[in-house]
Amino acid sequence: MSRIVSLRKTYFQSWEEVLASFLLFRKAQGNSKRTIEDYRYQVGHFFRSYPAIHSPQIWENKMLRESILSYLGKYESPVTFNLRLSSLKIFFQWAITEGLLTSNPTEGLRKRKASPRIVNIPEKVLSHLLQLPDRNTFSGLRDYGLLLLQLDTGIRPGEALKLKIEDFEMKSGTINVNSKVAKTRTSRTLFLSRPTTKVLTELISLRPQEWDRAPIFCTCEGQPFSTHSWGRRIIESYQEKVGMKITPYMLRHSFALAFLRNGGNIFALQRIMGHTSLEMTKRYLALTEQDIKEAAFLASPLNTLLEKPSRKRVRTIYRN
Repeated sequence: MSRIVSLRKTYFQSWEEVLASFLLFRKAQGNSKRTIEDYRYQVGHFFRSYPAIHSPQIWENKMLRESILSYLGKYESPVTFNLRLSSLKIFFQWAITEGLLTSNPTEGLRKRKASPRIVNIPEKVLSHLLQLPDRNTFSGLRDYGLLLLQLDTGIRPGEALKLKIEDFEMKSGTINVNSKVAKTRTSRTLFLSRPTTKVLTELISLRPQEWDRAPIFCTCEGQPFSTHSWGRRIIESYQEKVGMKITPYMLRHSFALAFLRNGGNIFALQRIMGHTSLEMTKRYLALTEQDIKEAAFLASPLNTLLEKPSRKRVRTIYRN
């Protein structure tokens, strides 16, 4: 009969080592590079903010819970608070499965209700924006194609900038957002209008042969074009000219609002946007319902059927 050997868990010496092991686990789980970097920043920011809890015995430190409460209590913004809490909650839950903790120090903390940050760009501004890129240059044609794609499909900026030539089907006018590119790790197919298909075809035709593995939307040197670079490009080249603050993500909002205002189905919108729940999609529905409410008041037949209120003094009505 073989002898049973008791194995002792390896104890980490620092929070940096623990975080490195956690990030390795998340990478093995298939998390995107951006998600992993978010974890690195959020968790690291907490530990760097509280040097007093830096010790080999950190996981037995009674100050851990108090430090978390103090840390999260600094953030008034629900969005920032929720980001911090979500990352820490997942990190410490992993620490429990690794035997480093017996309970989650974020236990009992709930996300704050945040108002949806949906910005509606007026059609006049969007029309002006589409006229600005110089389509006689590669960078201008790329910008124009990106603008069309986002307004045509509502694709996330990060997803659009990872698309490869093989993801684009010219004949059917479709884009395949595969699971490796999609933020939610669920693939979906987006249907393009003729103008978008035409511009993407032209953009791809201008690429040198050695760019065969470069993303569809790349730099003038055939290198990946980051979401940060795209945001800076809009700010520096177009934002001042249209007279309104515009971000790449606002183009996604514009698509969703226009889709619903033009009679699109909310369930179809959920699939197109790649939302994991209908609740996320309903944020756009609330804004379009306000449009309907205002239109209903303006178009009500009673506006013309009833006489306008007289400015004369109202007589007293006596009840019997």
